[in-house]
Amino acid sequence: MTTRPHGRNANRHFGEGIFRRRLRLIAEAGQVRAGLEDTNHAMRLVLRHDGERVTDVAPRMTRIPISTCPGAAGPLRAFVGLPLAPYPLRSSAVVSARANCTHLHHLTLLAMAHALRGGVREYDIEVPDEHPAPVWASVRRDGVEIHRWRTFEGSIVGPDELAGLPLSAGIARWAAERFEGDALEAAFVFANAYVVSFSRRYEVNAYAGQRAAVYGQMSGKCYGYQPEVVSHGGVYFPNSIDTTPPETRLLADFDQPPTQGAASWKN
Repeated sequence: MTTRPHGRNANRHFGEGIFRRRLRLIAEAGQVRAGLEDTNHAMRLVLRHDGERVTDVAPRMTRIPISTCPGAAGPLRAFVGLPLAPYPLRSSAVVSARANCTHLHHLTLLAMAHALRGGVREYDIEVPDEHPAPVWASVRRDGVEIHRWRTFEGSIVGPDELAGLPLSAGIARWAAERFEGDALEAAFVFANAYVVSFSRRYEVNAYAGQRAAVYGQMSGKCYGYQPEVVSHGGVYFPNSIDTTPPETRLLADFDQPPTQGAASWKN
């Protein structure tokens, strides 16, 4: 059993909610449109390709944690010229996740894999608050449950054959030993979302307007928190939404063509 988070900006309602994330991948001629949305992020990108290699990556962020996030469009250019490959087995591992926005980096790798298979794919991840005890969390692909794991404090505690395995550092090794293909991709999709679910332990919007550089525990973990980036005025935005209701409309606009004002991210 765990106690509810305490201290500055702790979420006193932790234990009553659910973190949700949705990702959607849409393959079109010569490109993949990819979207990601959860409690703290809403991001889109278009990955263009020639059938073999990435020719362009154009991101668009509409809900972000800190003011320095948009600059991550720059390092994302390191993917241009890399070969399309399945996720996570890719030569593009040479592109540092920490030098990029973690979520755009992840979304780009998924888009590269999706360019090879085509069609439309959607992932839904659900992680109830881990209070007062472990919870059953899941990832669904196109409405079908792929993995359902009992989780607690960063590790899997059930089913028994996976008990004790970590969901952050070390996942690449054990997941590749147990899964392959689409099941392996879904495991990584879940793990990336699970790490973000820890944000529900805090009243994220209470940080709005504060300098992000003050919170050194995040230093160097992604583009926005690189010391040389975050020191240039990075402040938190009031960006968090409650995704607890099952009817929460994540990526509600993503099936539609971009509006005229947003056309530059697609064309």
